[in-house]
Amino acid sequence: MSEIARLKQQIETECEAMKLAMTGFRMAASHDVINHQYDQLGEHYERLGKLIGERQAVEVLIATLDMTIDQKNGADKH
Repeated sequence: MSEIARLKQQIETECEAMKLAMTGFRMAASHDVINHQYDQLGEHYERLGKLIGERQAVEVLIATLDMTIDQKNGADKH
C-alpha cells in the first residue's frame, strides 16, 4: 500500500472514529478524546499535503468527511 493510500485510509478511520465517538454506542466521548482525534486527523492531512499538495489533501479530507456524514445520515433514516 502506498503512503498516499495509507494516509487516506487513516483519515477515513479517524473520521469514522469521531463519528462513533459522538453518535455511537458511547454517545458521550470526552473532550480530550475528540480533541485527540482531530489532532490525529490534522497530522494525517499535513502528511498527505506534503505528498499530493495541499489543495488535493483538502479535497480528500472534505470528501472523506462528507462520506462519513452521509453514512451517518443514511443510518439515521433507518
